[in-house]
Amino acid sequence: MSEELKQKLTKDQLSIIDAGVQIAVRAAEQEGFAGLLKSGAEKKNFAIKAVQNYLNRAGMAIDVNEIATLIEAEVNKQFSSHAPPVDTPEARSALLDKAVETAVLAAEQSGTKQLAVEAGTNLAIAKKDYAMDLVQKYLNEHGLKVDLSLLDGMIEAQVMRLKLQSGQTKVGDNSE
Repeated sequence: MSEELKQKLTKDQLSIIDAGVQIAVRAAEQEGFAGLLKSGAEKKNFAIKAVQNYLNRAGMAIDVNEIATLIEAEVNKQFSSHAPPVDTPEARSALLDKAVETAVLAAEQSGTKQLAVEAGTNLAIAKKDYAMDLVQKYLNEHGLKVDLSLLDGMIEAQVMRLKLQSGQTKVGDNSE
Protein backbone atom coordinates (compact mmCIF):
# COMPACT_ATOMS: atom_id res chain seq x y z
CA MET A 1 0.00 0.00 0.00
CA SER A 2 1.17 3.50 -0.60
CA GLU A 3 3.07 5.12 2.24
CA GLU A 4 0.61 8.01 2.23
CA LEU A 5 -2.30 5.63 2.79
CA LYS A 6 -0.42 3.72 5.49
CA GLN A 7 0.24 6.91 7.43
CA LYS A 8 -3.43 7.91 7.44
CA LEU A 9 -4.84 4.63 8.75
CA THR A 10 -4.59 2.41 11.81
CA LYS A 11 -3.19 -1.10 11.70
CA ASP A 12 -6.71 -2.56 11.94
CA GLN A 13 -7.94 -0.35 9.09
CA LEU A 14 -5.00 -1.42 6.92
CA SER A 15 -5.74 -5.05 7.73
CA ILE A 16 -9.40 -4.60 6.73
CA ILE A 17 -8.42 -2.96 3.45
CA ASP A 18 -5.80 -5.60 2.66
CA ALA A 19 -8.18 -8.45 3.40
CA GLY A 20 -10.96 -6.83 1.37
CA VAL A 21 -8.66 -6.39 -1.62
CA GLN A 22 -7.43 -10.00 -1.39
CA ILE A 23 -10.96 -11.35 -1.19
CA ALA A 24 -12.18 -9.14 -4.04
CA VAL A 25 -9.38 -10.27 -6.35
CA ARG A 26 -10.04 -13.94 -5.57
CA ALA A 27 -13.77 -13.47 -6.03
CA ALA A 28 -13.24 -11.74 -9.39
CA GLU A 29 -11.07 -14.65 -10.52
CA GLN A 30 -13.72 -17.16 -9.44
CA GLU A 31 -16.36 -15.17 -11.34
CA GLY A 32 -14.04 -15.35 -14.37
CA PHE A 33 -13.66 -19.12 -14.00
CA ALA A 34 -17.43 -19.41 -13.83
CA GLY A 35 -17.65 -17.51 -17.12
CA LEU A 36 -19.48 -14.56 -15.59
CA LEU A 37 -16.62 -12.13 -16.26
CA LYS A 38 -14.82 -12.35 -19.57
CA SER A 39 -12.08 -9.71 -19.64
CA GLY A 40 -9.46 -8.40 -17.26
CA ALA A 41 -11.23 -5.04 -17.27
CA GLU A 42 -14.49 -6.69 -16.17
CA LYS A 43 -12.65 -8.46 -13.36
CA LYS A 44 -10.96 -5.25 -12.27
CA ASN A 45 -14.25 -3.32 -12.24
CA PHE A 46 -15.90 -6.17 -10.32
CA ALA A 47 -13.07 -6.14 -7.75
CA ILE A 48 -13.15 -2.35 -7.39
CA LYS A 49 -16.91 -2.39 -6.76
CA ALA A 50 -16.57 -5.28 -4.32
CA VAL A 51 -13.88 -3.45 -2.33
CA GLN A 52 -15.87 -0.20 -2.38
CA ASN A 53 -19.01 -1.96 -1.12
CA TYR A 54 -17.03 -3.84 1.50
CA LEU A 55 -15.30 -0.70 2.78
CA ASN A 56 -18.56 1.25 2.76
CA ARG A 57 -20.12 -1.40 5.01
CA ALA A 58 -17.06 -1.16 7.26
CA GLY A 59 -17.49 2.62 7.46
CA MET A 60 -14.32 3.41 5.53
CA ALA A 61 -13.94 5.64 2.50
CA ILE A 62 -10.94 5.36 0.20
CA ASP A 63 -10.38 7.01 -3.16
CA VAL A 64 -11.28 4.72 -6.07
CA ASN A 65 -7.84 5.31 -7.63
CA GLU A 66 -6.18 4.00 -4.45
CA ILE A 67 -8.45 0.95 -4.56
CA ALA A 68 -7.56 0.34 -8.21
CA THR A 69 -3.85 0.58 -7.41
CA LEU A 70 -4.22 -1.83 -4.48
CA ILE A 71 -6.13 -4.29 -6.68
CA GLU A 72 -3.48 -4.17 -9.39
CA ALA A 73 -0.76 -4.79 -6.80
CA GLU A 74 -2.74 -7.70 -5.35
CA VAL A 75 -3.29 -9.21 -8.80
CA ASN A 76 0.46 -9.03 -9.43
CA LYS A 77 1.14 -10.58 -6.03
CA GLN A 78 -1.39 -13.41 -6.37
CA PHE A 79 -0.73 -14.26 -9.99
CA SER A 80 2.96 -13.55 -10.51
CA SER A 81 3.54 -17.26 -11.08
CA HIS A 82 1.25 -17.06 -14.15
CA ALA A 83 -0.51 -20.19 -12.96
CA PRO A 84 -4.25 -19.59 -12.57
CA PRO A 85 -5.69 -20.25 -9.12
CA VAL A 86 -7.57 -23.47 -8.90
CA ASP A 87 -11.18 -23.37 -7.76
CA THR A 88 -10.91 -26.03 -5.10
CA PRO A 89 -12.65 -26.64 -1.79
CA GLU A 90 -9.44 -25.45 -0.12
CA ALA A 91 -9.48 -22.18 -2.09
CA ARG A 92 -13.14 -21.60 -1.21
CA SER A 93 -12.39 -22.42 2.42
CA ALA A 94 -9.53 -19.92 2.45
CA LEU A 95 -11.85 -17.30 0.92
CA LEU A 96 -14.48 -18.02 3.57
CA ASP A 97 -11.90 -17.85 6.38
CA LYS A 98 -10.63 -14.51 5.14
CA ALA A 99 -14.18 -13.16 4.77
CA VAL A 100 -15.03 -14.11 8.37
CA GLU A 101 -11.75 -12.71 9.71
CA THR A 102 -12.30 -9.46 7.88
CA ALA A 103 -15.94 -9.20 8.98
CA VAL A 104 -14.88 -9.53 12.62
CA LEU A 105 -12.19 -6.86 12.17
CA ALA A 106 -14.72 -4.63 10.43
CA ALA A 107 -17.12 -5.07 13.35
CA GLU A 108 -14.36 -3.96 15.70
CA GLN A 109 -13.62 -0.97 13.46
CA SER A 110 -17.23 0.09 12.97
CA GLY A 111 -19.27 2.46 15.03
CA THR A 112 -21.10 -0.51 16.51
CA LYS A 113 -19.54 0.16 19.90
CA GLN A 114 -21.17 3.56 20.20
CA LEU A 115 -24.50 2.23 18.94
CA ALA A 116 -24.36 -0.61 21.45
CA VAL A 117 -23.59 1.72 24.34
CA GLU A 118 -26.33 4.16 23.35
CA ALA A 119 -28.91 1.42 22.92
CA GLY A 120 -27.88 -0.25 26.15
CA THR A 121 -27.27 -3.57 24.41
CA ASN A 122 -24.48 -5.98 24.95
CA LEU A 123 -21.45 -4.83 22.95
CA ALA A 124 -20.28 -8.33 22.16
CA ILE A 125 -23.68 -9.32 20.76
CA ALA A 126 -23.88 -6.16 18.65
CA LYS A 127 -20.41 -6.76 17.20
CA LYS A 128 -21.17 -10.38 16.45
CA ASP A 129 -24.47 -9.47 14.79
CA TYR A 130 -22.66 -6.87 12.69
CA ALA A 131 -19.98 -9.41 11.68
CA MET A 132 -22.64 -12.04 10.81
CA ASP A 133 -24.54 -9.55 8.67
CA LEU A 134 -21.40 -8.35 6.91
CA VAL A 135 -20.04 -11.82 6.11
CA GLN A 136 -23.49 -13.02 4.93
CA LYS A 137 -23.86 -10.07 2.57
CA TYR A 138 -20.36 -10.51 1.22
CA LEU A 139 -20.70 -14.24 0.63
CA ASN A 140 -24.17 -13.78 -0.91
CA GLU A 141 -22.75 -11.20 -3.33
CA HIS A 142 -20.29 -13.87 -4.49
CA GLY A 143 -22.77 -16.71 -4.68
CA LEU A 144 -21.37 -18.70 -1.76
CA LYS A 145 -24.02 -20.42 0.31
CA VAL A 146 -22.81 -21.25 3.82
CA ASP A 147 -24.79 -22.60 6.77
CA LEU A 148 -25.42 -19.84 9.33
CA SER A 149 -24.33 -22.03 12.23
CA LEU A 150 -20.99 -22.59 10.49
CA LEU A 151 -20.52 -18.83 10.04
CA ASP A 152 -21.49 -18.29 13.67
CA GLY A 153 -18.88 -20.78 14.82
CA MET A 154 -16.21 -19.33 12.54
CA ILE A 155 -16.88 -15.83 13.87
CA GLU A 156 -16.67 -17.11 17.45
CA ALA A 157 -13.35 -18.80 16.61
CA GLN A 158 -12.01 -15.61 15.03
CA VAL A 159 -13.05 -13.56 18.07
CA MET A 160 -11.27 -16.07 20.31
CA ARG A 161 -8.18 -15.89 18.10
CA LEU A 162 -8.16 -12.09 18.42
CA LYS A 163 -8.60 -12.33 22.19
CA LEU A 164 -5.69 -14.77 22.43
CA GLN A 165 -3.51 -12.55 20.25
CA SER A 166 -4.44 -9.57 22.39
CA GLY A 167 -3.52 -11.49 25.53
CA GLN A 168 -0.16 -12.49 24.06
CA THR A 169 0.56 -8.90 23.07
CA LYS A 170 -0.21 -7.64 26.55
CA VAL A 171 2.03 -10.26 28.14
CA GLY A 172 4.83 -9.36 25.75
CA ASP A 173 4.36 -5.66 26.43
CA ASN A 174 4.60 -6.16 30.18
CA SER A 175 7.79 -8.16 30.01
CA GLU A 176 9.74 -5.55 28.01
